[in-house]
Amino acid sequence: MNISLFCNSGMSTSIMAQKLQAAYDAAGIEHLVEAYDYSSLPDVAEDTQIIILGPQIAWAQEDVERDYPDKIVLTLGIQEFGNMNGENLKSRIDELMAN
Repeated sequence: MNISLFCNSGMSTSIMAQKLQAAYDAAGIEHLVEAYDYSSLPDVAEDTQIIILGPQIAWAQEDVERDYPDKIVLTLGIQEFGNMNGENLKSRIDELMAN
């Protein structure tokens, strides 16, 4: 499964992407986690199953959900993003996938 994180420039989410990738790797789960700037969304959306928006672009969640109804879309809260806890984000994604 491909998981894509987006923010204004893709730089701050790259740290979270690395931590989320490490959480999946530690669990022995093969997912590809990558970070992008928000303008890249149309280019990578087809190949991703989960779209995660950084708090800087939380305003875009409704648009992204409308434009990509077959994708799971979630937004990171400011505190969640600031903690940069890949294990917690993995748990959140796992819960969404179970429902």
